[in-house]
Amino acid sequence: MSEPTTSAPRTYPWAAPYAGLDDDALKALGNAGLLRRARKDYAAEDGVTELSHDPKGVVLAVSGASVRVDGRGPAAVSCDCPTAGVCQHVLTACLWAAAVAPEAPPQGAEPVVAQSLPGASGPGPGSGAAPASETRRTAPRGPSEAVLRRRREALAEVRDVVGRLMSGGLSHLGPDDAETLVALAGRVRVAGFEPVEPGQVGGVRFVGLLRVAAGFVSGLAGRDDAVTESDLLDALAEVWAMGEVLQRALDTGSGDDPVGGQDHPMPAGAGSRTDAEELDVARWVPLGARWWTSPSGSRGLAYLGWDSEAAASGTVAGQVRQVVTGRASGTDPGFQRSWTSPLLWGRSLGTLCEGAFRLTAVRARPDGDLGAGGTPVVHRLDGDGFDLAELQQIAERTGAGVAPRDAVGFGRRPANVRLVLVRDVGEIGIDEVRQELTLAIVTSGGDERALRLPVTSEQAVQTLLSVRSKLVAVTIERREDRDEPVGLFVRDKGTIRLVSPTITPAWTFESSLWDFWRRRLRKLRAQAASARTVRSVVAPPTPVRRVTLLLGDVLVAAAATGRPFLTARQRSDVEQARALARDLGLATLERTAGGLLAGELTAPAVLHAAFVVGRARAVADVAG
Repeated sequence: MSEPTTSAPRTYPWAAPYAGLDDDALKALGNAGLLRRARKDYAAEDGVTELSHDPKGVVLAVSGASVRVDGRGPAAVSCDCPTAGVCQHVLTACLWAAAVAPEAPPQGAEPVVAQSLPGASGPGPGSGAAPASETRRTAPRGPSEAVLRRRREALAEVRDVVGRLMSGGLSHLGPDDAETLVALAGRVRVAGFEPVEPGQVGGVRFVGLLRVAAGFVSGLAGRDDAVTESDLLDALAEVWAMGEVLQRALDTGSGDDPVGGQDHPMPAGAGSRTDAEELDVARWVPLGARWWTSPSGSRGLAYLGWDSEAAASGTVAGQVRQVVTGRASGTDPGFQRSWTSPLLWGRSLGTLCEGAFRLTAVRARPDGDLGAGGTPVVHRLDGDGFDLAELQQIAERTGAGVAPRDAVGFGRRPANVRLVLVRDVGEIGIDEVRQELTLAIVTSGGDERALRLPVTSEQAVQTLLSVRSKLVAVTIERREDRDEPVGLFVRDKGTIRLVSPTITPAWTFESSLWDFWRRRLRKLRAQAASARTVRSVVAPPTPVRRVTLLLGDVLVAAAATGRPFLTARQRSDVEQARALARDLGLATLERTAGGLLAGELTAPAVLHAAFVVGRARAVADVAG
């Protein structure tokens, strides 16, 4: 029976599961960006057209796509568009169904939020509205056998693909391998592994880890200077380890759904997202920016900030995120180092470093960082400048007292970024061996740190020297065994402002350009005469760090070549690492080293060892 119409004032009994459908449920089903687009489709004239209906459901035309909605609930809505998983047409159809649903769901029915998540319990496939006897059950059912079989098949395919990539050697991967991982991520998403149980794997999505690995493969195949075999090995090890966790959860046959549980929704502040979709950041505090260039001539910037609401773990809110963008050599001549030209999100870094603001519809990468694409809405939250009390809180959350469990986990790495408050500024020095300018500071906690900048970065040196007497706080990034300042919080006429050493012009806070240069020349002559020579003293790695370095180098070499056996030198390094781990009482690392010595370097053996070593290294970095 066909009755084309653009409105449906009556209600349908089969639509009862959609009654009371709210934004939280729809975001859990999709994400905030999809929901915004779905609302636009729903509100548009001729945005939703009823093509046909029957006692079990309805077929709708939504922006050119055909969508089937029935009494099985939001999780069963299907669309014929090419998008894998949930699309905006599905959310639009759910909005339509909520409008034609009875006033309230049947007594005892499951909450709509539970029905909207993959793998949540509900009426079985092919059924219409659930009978009252079924809706009054008190305990939710687990996933069906068909769902479990689909997930097991997806995990088996992940193991097969990752094992094949490892066996061939990471250095030999090409663009086709990256496409293979992207396609695999789509099939994993359809299998219903998201959202993943936070209590087991920290809230990160399995499909997100696969897409991160695909990005590293693409970068490695394209000879991206910023991507190494070590990065890719870490990503594949996490994919393998999460697959083992999910496989074990399936094998235990627990009563609830271990990989699609609805009792642990994503925190509202973190924004619900899938893959590289959009989210809203309620409060973003800029921390700094760094301009970079590579030997090949590529250039770009890394923009860092503090997401005050994002949950870095199950208990602690707030984390450092970054946005990285760049251009290859010879492309986009307008993309140049500038504080006032639009470089990111259509805005200048001067604007993006003015103070705290809210980000709406910003793209999120699977690894937790933010994307440089799109046009997010930036809304300033406070007055001019930064609040010292808030900077103090961020300094505490990024300081040495952070527990490893709050910074290390699936899809998370120690940010190697810390904000420190400055109590005093010491001497300027020159490290002739490393060709670096040093500036000694004393933090609010009484610790002494030496900020370092390459002397070849003339602008960065001049900017740092021009504001050193006004320093309130410094964002420090640990790079190449040095503490490099990427954000300088300075007091200017009673207001705390943020500048970037590598991007902000040195005269920004001087009365005029010419007055500044006259003063600068006098200061440089005086500093050149009085600067003391600093001799480079490289501290040896801690014993734990040495164990991870020895094992890590061997694993990267083995993974890069695909060689199934250790060389004599590699065997010697692993034996040394095992002995040192034994002396330190690191039983897990000792067993891992022993496993590498025991037999052939199969893909599972290398991935297991890489995961263990990577976690140990990350914990040591945070604790150190």
